[in-house]
Amino acid sequence: MLITPQQKDILDSLIVERLRDNIDNVALVRTFNNAKNRTLTNIIQRESTIDRDDSGATAYYVVKTQKGDLLLYFSLKCGELFEDLDWQRLELAGKTRDALTIVLKAQNTEDEKYKEAEQFIKDNIDAIKNLLPDIDYFLKKKGQYNKELQKEMNSKMQRVLRTCPAIEVVEFCSNDNARDAWKELNLPPNKRIGECVFWYYIVPILQRVQEMVGCQYVYLFAADKSYDGNLINYYKTKLKFEQSNSFGANKPQYDFACIFLCQELNKLIKERGNFFANFNSIEEDSKDII
Repeated sequence: MLITPQQKDILDSLIVERLRDNIDNVALVRTFNNAKNRTLTNIIQRESTIDRDDSGATAYYVVKTQKGDLLLYFSLKCGELFEDLDWQRLELAGKTRDALTIVLKAQNTEDEKYKEAEQFIKDNIDAIKNLLPDIDYFLKKKGQYNKELQKEMNSKMQRVLRTCPAIEVVEFCSNDNARDAWKELNLPPNKRIGECVFWYYIVPILQRVQEMVGCQYVYLFAADKSYDGNLINYYKTKLKFEQSNSFGANKPQYDFACIFLCQELNKLIKERGNFFANFNSIEEDSKDII
């Protein structure tokens, strides 16, 4: 059942503002606590977090009720996803070309180089069969890559097949101390702070960014310390993120133990409509995760 005008008014009444825009937020974040993730509690209470928000390195937002209860905070920053180059195919294309050249031009089948080339083809016959229709393409790419290595002086440059503009949801955490304040809003009991804020406020922010600069994906690193992967399941079922084998992202040391999840921003925009079209549907009650 569609969200009602009264329920929209309740969500509209929430205050969402940058951490840096109100001096009262410095004291307010001291009331924040999340027992399941002490790290995120500590982050929002650090003075350095305000500095990062102030400098524009990461945008921190707090979500409050009209009474001043801090419900949740989240942070966003620009990022990028990428698809890896198929290095194995590039290498196989080069070795296949060399092996076929030796075999086709050889006049002595007892020559050691001929035997090695023939054995290479036999050992990799299935992969070579799949490669042959596109071998010219991969040989061209391998040649371009070799030239690129000669031109590029920065040894830390990472070469990939393609990149996709994205936004990272860096932190996303609700306040345990505001659970009662959320219940007092009288929204459906199965609609929790995190998912309502995500769909009602965060996705529109991302959409506005997309209207000004290119942005295809949204991603995050989920710090799931639960034994049953409860947080990962929450991001997948409630916020529609997915684990991807196609894309990669640069993972900082801070996120080494976290799980990479992503989703197309256009899909999230569509899912936002579905969320509010079924806002009053009866479904399994979600746990107080976010």
